[in-house]
Amino acid sequence: MNKKNYILLLSSIFLAGHLFAQGKEDFNKRLFEIKLKYQAINNEKNLRIKTISDAESFLDHATDNGGELTGYFKEDTLVKIIEWIGLSNRVLQTEYFFEYGKLFFVYSKESNYAFSTDSIDYSKLNTVFAGQYYYQNEKLFNTMLSDRKREKSKTQDSALFILNSKKYAKLLTANPS
Repeated sequence: MNKKNYILLLSSIFLAGHLFAQGKEDFNKRLFEIKLKYQAINNEKNLRIKTISDAESFLDHATDNGGELTGYFKEDTLVKIIEWIGLSNRVLQTEYFFEYGKLFFVYSKESNYAFSTDSIDYSKLNTVFAGQYYYQNEKLFNTMLSDRKREKSKTQDSALFILNSKKYAKLLTANPS
C-alpha cells in the first residue's frame, strides 16, 4: 500500500468514526429532549383533567376490574393521556404524551396482583413489565423495555399505541368538561 492510499484509508476511518459519534450524540440528544418534555408535562401543576370512567366507552368491552381514561390539558391542548385497565389478574397502565397534537412518548407498565396459594391480594401489585417508547413525527425510533421478550412485539405494540392515542384523543377532546 502506498503512502497516498494509506493516508486515504486512515482519513476514511477517522471520518466514519466521527460521523458515527456525531450520530450517537444526536440520538442521545433526541432522547434527552424527549425526557425533558415528558418530565415537564408530569411536573405541570395547572393541567385541566378530564376522566372517562366507563371502560366500555373507550375499550368497546368491559373488564373485570374496570378501566379509566384520563386526559390532561394545558389550556385547551391535550398533552397527556393515562389509560388504566384492571383485569382479573393484572393491571395495565399506559401513559401517552403529546406535543402539538403528536405522540412523542409512551410509558407502558404491566403489574400483576400478588398471588398466594389460595387467593389474590388485590391491594398489592408487582411490576412485571415497563416499557418506554420514543417517537419522532409519530414514528418509533427507540425503545427501552424491561422484558427482552417484548422486543419481538415492539413494532406491533407501537402501532397499537399510535392507534389508541388518536382514538382516545378524539374521545377526550370531543366534549370538553
